[in-house]
Amino acid sequence: MLALTVMSSFALAQTTRVKGRVTDADTGDPLPYANVFFKGTTIGVSTDDDGYYTLETRNLEVDLLRVEYVSYISQEKNVKKGAFNQVDFALKLEENLLSQIVVKPDYRYIRWILGNIERSKKVNNPEERDRYQCRLYTKMELDLVNADTQIKNKLLRKNFGFVFDYMDTSVVSGQPYLPIMISENNSMFYKQKNPSQTKEVIKASRISGVKDEATFAQFTGNMHIRTNFYDDFINLFNIQIPSPVSGPNVFYDYFLIDSLNIDGRKTYHIRFHPAKLVSSPTFDGEMRIDAQDWAVREIHVKLKKGSNVNWIRDLVLDSEYQLVGGKGSYQGKDSLWFFKQDRMYADFSVTMRDSSKLMSFLGRRQCDYLDPRFDTPMPDSVARLMSNVTMSANPLVNDEAYWQQNRPFALSEKESNIYKMVDSIKNVPLYRNLYTIVNTFINGYYNFDYFGIGPYYKMFSFNNLEGARFQFGGRTTEDFSKKLRLSGHIAYGTKDKKFKGKLMAEYIFNNMPTRKVFASASRDMVQMGRGSDALTEANIMSSLLNKGNSERISPVNEYAVGYIHEWNEGFNNSIAIEGRRIYSNRYVPMYTPDSTHITSVASNQVHYQARFSWDETVTRGTFDKIYVLTHYPIVTIDLISGIKGLADNDFGFFRAEATVDYSLPLPPVGTSTFHLTGGKIIGKVPYPLLKLHEGNGTYFLDKSSFACMDFYEFASDTWTTLFYEHNFKGFFLGKIPLMKKLQWREVFTLKAGYGTLSKANNGISDGKIGNPLSTIPGTGSGQKYEGMEAPMLFPEGMSSLRKPYVEMGVGVTNIFRVFRVDVFWRMTHRFKIEDGVKVKKNHRAAINFGFEWSF
Repeated sequence: MLALTVMSSFALAQTTRVKGRVTDADTGDPLPYANVFFKGTTIGVSTDDDGYYTLETRNLEVDLLRVEYVSYISQEKNVKKGAFNQVDFALKLEENLLSQIVVKPDYRYIRWILGNIERSKKVNNPEERDRYQCRLYTKMELDLVNADTQIKNKLLRKNFGFVFDYMDTSVVSGQPYLPIMISENNSMFYKQKNPSQTKEVIKASRISGVKDEATFAQFTGNMHIRTNFYDDFINLFNIQIPSPVSGPNVFYDYFLIDSLNIDGRKTYHIRFHPAKLVSSPTFDGEMRIDAQDWAVREIHVKLKKGSNVNWIRDLVLDSEYQLVGGKGSYQGKDSLWFFKQDRMYADFSVTMRDSSKLMSFLGRRQCDYLDPRFDTPMPDSVARLMSNVTMSANPLVNDEAYWQQNRPFALSEKESNIYKMVDSIKNVPLYRNLYTIVNTFINGYYNFDYFGIGPYYKMFSFNNLEGARFQFGGRTTEDFSKKLRLSGHIAYGTKDKKFKGKLMAEYIFNNMPTRKVFASASRDMVQMGRGSDALTEANIMSSLLNKGNSERISPVNEYAVGYIHEWNEGFNNSIAIEGRRIYSNRYVPMYTPDSTHITSVASNQVHYQARFSWDETVTRGTFDKIYVLTHYPIVTIDLISGIKGLADNDFGFFRAEATVDYSLPLPPVGTSTFHLTGGKIIGKVPYPLLKLHEGNGTYFLDKSSFACMDFYEFASDTWTTLFYEHNFKGFFLGKIPLMKKLQWREVFTLKAGYGTLSKANNGISDGKIGNPLSTIPGTGSGQKYEGMEAPMLFPEGMSSLRKPYVEMGVGVTNIFRVFRVDVFWRMTHRFKIEDGVKVKKNHRAAINFGFEWSF
């Protein structure tokens, strides 16, 4: 619900809305590109390829709709003002037509117009201004479609029957909907090019239907959902859609429909459609171009039906631009084109069929740009703000008088009543019960007033060391405290017959920016060398998808006391004092070179981490935050200094690691993601404290580990790794007729690693890096290794990556929109030596299954 709400959009208040179709009266065939407009105005559209149109206006004086088409008799019909209307036209041919008229497009003229638009983009694009600031009014609404057909149960009717008084009708789909959330936002927006900064200061916000209004208010502005058709690609829901304003291109076919006179200026009316051979998502729509400045006056687009886009049945964007004068010149021009209004309509649905009766969501958003200025520098107080989106001291304003004064347009009566209706819904006991169930499924905890039990997916699992594992855990809720959170769990294994557990306390001084201290202590089972994206230990899914006996977990005692400090949204620090003791077991044996058995090894360390990002979207809860999206690389620095002499069998060392993550859109051929890591360990350490290259012991897809690599197969004290993935997003499969309907998306993956071991840390038995150890003391050999400097022998099968490790994979994602299947192959390290004989490795290929939720 939160994800859908953040991406939602809003329709116009108090509008006359019309939807219909224009056809030939004799044949019933659709009439594309017919002009439909309110008589006596320039408010109108042209029909699409199938003769459909949608039209809406705030002008409540108009009540007569007219349609005109070459060689057909024009028609006019009355409409009901301030309401939804379904108006279809059936036009008749003119009787005095002597012969059939053949209309041929003049591509040279269209290309001339588009070329002028392209050459004038730098002057007309508002984002090219050296600076600007304006006031923003943003309105968002989330609605339920088919609520009337779904709420048939007597119990539901009894509890929620009153909501049907608030039903309305969509102008895009013609379906009735029920509003369940509405928000209004009044903010100041600032942008400058040198130095590049974009800031939004939310002055006031009003939200209904959301539990934590203050947290959600940061997403009701304009920063996180912006559309500018002068960009080459429009980025919506992480989908790159080519803009029809980006000059002559291969994505669209263009048609000049008409020439109009608007405000005394000649204006071209241009229709565009997706080119036939294009398989990537595109728009279908029309735009009006000012013939004097070659600027976009307005543009209306709709996502092409059948596009390889998930969860969105309909997507409509409307943008209007205004000519602003007298508020600062730009390149010698006193009048400049600037944003006037953006509107977005999105129908989020599990099914793409228009006739479906399943419940779906409508997201609607409207943003008005008011009082723009181009000559006023960004105030220093704003430029110094930590976050790109900042809320004033008391942003939640529910005073109706304030909003009546600051709204550019009044709310309709139904919209005004939404606040009251949503508050009434939240007081229904059945609603609270349903909310609790959904919240438990998403967050993993079943919450009571002050305490939540969970996570439910860890209550039972099994592994080769513990046998059947039973776990009970929980944490305090926000109702207990918004500053302090206590959490923990206790577990028991039927095979090792031992209790384990963990306790943790977090105290937050400030939520934005984050200032938090934490302390934890645990004794539990840990899989060393596990990827950061892997299923966590004691997860029932990791047990079910385990590759036979691939798990090699260890009992580990850990403690940590730390502090997290966020300087700004792009710079985060954490520092902690940590301790860890790793115990030997039959799956992870520990022996010195002279065959002495070691019970455990320890490290006591200071751990510092810094994370750098730029222009990143962050969601914030009371205690946690999630990094959502950035178009720039993310750099993480990780430094650990081990202190020797604080505990038995501990080690002193210094470990440094740097990571770069980057997602590179390459429309229309998809998106590439890079994960590059390099690191170094200085000092003598046993193999559990080396870089254990990430293996995958399950059939579950883990993008942060090597799919064909076993746990404890490779170790390094100097290393670099590259994980590369390219999602073609159906670029090839979308061109195959049968495969296009499935909307599968092809994926290519390359994973590579290289590392070395110094002599002080090389625990391989024969001392030749790259050759695995064939026998280990304690497993039958009892032999000693004189001259070895490493403090601990490597377990059987562990070696170095002096010879680079490479694996490649191909896969298909978007299967039923949520599933993914990949096949990986080892390109190197395909053989091992056993008793002097070269034999094949067990996991030269691997099949991984996973879930991916994306638009």
